[in-house]
Amino acid sequence: MAAREEAGEPDWLSPLATTSGRIKDEFRYDIGSQTTPTGGSISSFGGGKGLEFIVAPRVQLLLGIAPYVDHSAPSPSDGFGDLPLMLKFRVAAANASNGNYLVTFFLSATAPTAARPKGAGEAVLTPSLALGKGWRQFDVQTTLGANLPAAETQRLGRQLLWNTTFQYRAGWKLWPEVEANSTFFEQGPSAGEAQTFLTPGLGFGRVRLFRGLRFSMAAGEQFAVTRFHTYDHHLMLSVRFPF
Repeated sequence: MAAREEAGEPDWLSPLATTSGRIKDEFRYDIGSQTTPTGGSISSFGGGKGLEFIVAPRVQLLLGIAPYVDHSAPSPSDGFGDLPLMLKFRVAAANASNGNYLVTFFLSATAPTAARPKGAGEAVLTPSLALGKGWRQFDVQTTLGANLPAAETQRLGRQLLWNTTFQYRAGWKLWPEVEANSTFFEQGPSAGEAQTFLTPGLGFGRVRLFRGLRFSMAAGEQFAVTRFHTYDHHLMLSVRFPF
C-alpha cells in the first residue's frame, strides 16, 4: 500500500527547511547550529524529525524525536526539547507522468514534554497547507501555516509561517535548491515583526542500501535577509533513510 501511494506522487527530494507535501516511509535525523543575536551559538540534534510512515491511503504519521539542544553559553542549560508529532493528509497528487503536482494538508504539534526554557511549556499546534508543482527536472514546493499555542499566547505569540523551495534535479543524484523561509509575528513579544531567511542547499540521493532501504541527505545554511531576526547563519545537515 505504501509503495502504491508513493508511486502516485512526485518523486522530489525533501527540502531542508520546507516540509515536504509528499507522504513517505522514512527515518530522518537533522542537525543544526545557529548564531544567536548575542553572538553565541545553539546546536540542535534531532531537528524535530524522526520516523515517518504511511498508515493508510493518503495518510502519513510522524513520530518525532525530541531534539537535544546544546548552548555555547552556560545559561540556559542544555537538554531535550518538546516532542514533535505530525499528521499528513494528501488531498491530491500526480507523479511525473501525470502532471507532477501535489496538495497536502498537515497538522504538526509539539507536546510539552520539556521544562521551560528548553520547551515551550504548552502544546503548540501548526496547521499547514503544502502545494507543489514540477516541470521536468525543476520543481517548486511551498507551505503556509500558523503556530497556535494552546495557552499563554502573550508569552509564546502566534506566527504565520511561509516557506518556498526552488529545487532542481541535476546529474549524479544531486538536488541543488534555494529556499525562502519567512515568519510573520502576529501576537506576542515580537508582534508586528517579520523575518526572512534565504537557504541555499544541496541534496543527494536516493541510493539503494539493501532491498527497499535507501539513503539520502541534504545540507545548507540559512542567512537572515531582514533587519529583524531571532537568529542567523543556521547550518543544517539532514540524513534520511527511506524504506
